[in-house]
Amino acid sequence: MVPPGLRHPAAGVAVLARTLQDLDIDPLPLLARCGLAEGLAGTGQAIPVEREIAFIRLALEVSGRPDLGLLAGRGHRFPVFGFWGLALAASPTLASAIRLGLQYVDLTHTFLRWRFERTRPEAALVMQAGAPLGGLEIFLVERDAAAAATLLEDLTGRRGGLAGAEFAYPAPAWAARYEAVFGCRPAFGAARHALRLAAAALDQPLPGGDPVTAAAAEAQCRRLLEGLSPAGGLSTRLRRLLLDHPGRLPTQDEAARGLGLSRRSLRRKLAEEGTSFRALVDEVRFGLVAGYLENTGLPLDEIAARTGFSDAANLSHAFRRWTGDSPGAWRRRHGAAAPGTGLATNTHRE
Repeated sequence: MVPPGLRHPAAGVAVLARTLQDLDIDPLPLLARCGLAEGLAGTGQAIPVEREIAFIRLALEVSGRPDLGLLAGRGHRFPVFGFWGLALAASPTLASAIRLGLQYVDLTHTFLRWRFERTRPEAALVMQAGAPLGGLEIFLVERDAAAAATLLEDLTGRRGGLAGAEFAYPAPAWAARYEAVFGCRPAFGAARHALRLAAAALDQPLPGGDPVTAAAAEAQCRRLLEGLSPAGGLSTRLRRLLLDHPGRLPTQDEAARGLGLSRRSLRRKLAEEGTSFRALVDEVRFGLVAGYLENTGLPLDEIAARTGFSDAANLSHAFRRWTGDSPGAWRRRHGAAAPGTGLATNTHRE
């Protein structure tokens, strides 16, 4: 189901344990059965994924609540996620929060692969199983989708921020409970799992936006990601490798050698995790470029040099492909004055 040796932050288990307590179920015997009684001293501690899965199975069995994923997802507030949550909460816009959240999603306990499709008039957060999830797929999709909807509420300060929700599985017996969680009537039996948002809402300022705090929290996220165990998934290891060489990203052959794999094995294993080398390179590059645009006043040619582009023109071309916007337009909407660098809008070059 998942690569052996993979570890997750204990936050997901801690939230599920609190959810069981709210249902008047003592989670401690279940935690002990899974070897987790000592593993929840702090939610920042990493635990073996096999134990997390065992606890989820026991929680579903003992609770008798097939909608347990929805209940647990609603318990995911920003403090659960440490610096990752702080970085999102301080983001100036919803678009920047989504960008940052996906770049550092490996710091969370999700079992899913996420991508963001920004189109008009709607954008979408698309969820895909990174590995076969078997009978736990509905629980894990419900939990993470409900958590994303909850974080969206906290970011914007209002309910009903989703334009729609769709799930690839048939409507479960408890489907009537979805509308209360997502604030909209979901579609079941769809081609994908996705949460849809109005594109017009992406660039509106968020009430808790604080660029200085967001930049500091993102820097800490970068340090934490670089320190992840090599036992993590291949996409996690590749992201770390790419972030180690932002000025000249390795080629696919170089990355494969750095990870001790052949090019064919790298491609196959990434496909098994629902991604590709090109997709991860684009993800890392976009995160780096957007971070520089939003938090510094560096000119575009310098950002290009720092993120592995040959020149500003190639960066601009790629950025338009990713977002439909020019870097300058993005900076004018999302950027802020950076200490010691001057106003961002005064230093960019198109």
